[in-house]
Amino acid sequence: MKIALLTDGIFPYVIGGMQKHSYQLAKQLAQQNHTVYLFHCNESKYDISKLEYFSEEEKKNIRSFVIPFPHKNYFPFHYISESKLYSIHIYKALLPFMPEIDFIIAKGFTAWSLLENKKTDYPPIAVHFHGLEMFQYIPTLKSRISAMFLRIAVKKNLDRTDYAISYGGKISYLLAGLVPKKKIWEIPSSIEPSWLKETVTPMGDKLRFVFVGRFERRKGIQELNIAIKQLLPDGNFSFDFIGDIPEEHKIASPLLRYHGKLSSEKAVQEILSKADVLVSPSFAEGMPVTIMEAMAQGLAIIATDVGSVSTLVNESNGWLIPSPEPKQIVEAMRNAIQSKDSLVTKKENSIKKIKENFLSETVTNKLIGLLQGDLKK
Repeated sequence: MKIALLTDGIFPYVIGGMQKHSYQLAKQLAQQNHTVYLFHCNESKYDISKLEYFSEEEKKNIRSFVIPFPHKNYFPFHYISESKLYSIHIYKALLPFMPEIDFIIAKGFTAWSLLENKKTDYPPIAVHFHGLEMFQYIPTLKSRISAMFLRIAVKKNLDRTDYAISYGGKISYLLAGLVPKKKIWEIPSSIEPSWLKETVTPMGDKLRFVFVGRFERRKGIQELNIAIKQLLPDGNFSFDFIGDIPEEHKIASPLLRYHGKLSSEKAVQEILSKADVLVSPSFAEGMPVTIMEAMAQGLAIIATDVGSVSTLVNESNGWLIPSPEPKQIVEAMRNAIQSKDSLVTKKENSIKKIKENFLSETVTNKLIGLLQGDLKK
């Protein structure tokens, strides 16, 4: 098949969960000898023309089109305006290849202009808004106002698309309120086999917790800090933070280590490989890559029941909490500290879940089956 993949970046040229997913999808499609028309952007120091993070064989099946993302000076709702303009540039670049393309997969708003100009002879289009965070709980007033406008833009795109891709869980429930169920394709996120450990790391005297993520209000870092401060007097754990945590939100304690923002997967793997439990107390999520990476490295998980997290986490491999209230985080962390014997089983089950359900080849095969099924109609 010839598949156009429209995205606002691929890892590591652009950092983010959606970008990692786009990279893995392009890689897997190319490995299976499908031709990928990749429309993306670059916000890094790397020379994107070399596509050095793909193998030479994969590159033979990738046609790369780099579209600069139109960043403007900040003004209210600038992201919507920039995304619309980016989609116009993508549509213009895509148009000459439309007759030879079999299917179009679009991340976020990248197909906005294409959908507005959609014609009957265009190939089918599947839009993936990943977490639909603008329809989930928003913890700040400013973000709630922004979400109102994002919801309108998302609905416009979903009204015109042929298919809407869901990670499953609560994301499918949200989508069912926006599009007919027959248009929803449930396809989980995935992870490369290189992340997978065969055995869990033996636990030490102190339980090792870790948080991975951006400093963003919806990530629940403030609530996590309150919980950690309540647990610190016990001194029977350590905690690593990976992410751009500002100084004023760091806790001064020898039990806590702040590693900053890490763009190297090896550096992240090294820290995760020594940890026991990932804590992800978000208010809103899609299907977090950070949780999948931690599971693949043999960590148990404490996470809030948002987005599609319930498809990854349950009592077999962690603790799924209703909300990121400090009380609930404290209870889950205490349970982990006091459950060292059963924790080994939870850690092993994390690896098993990834191996059986979420490796990139398995997930891509499911997507290809849906694409081929549509083309046979």
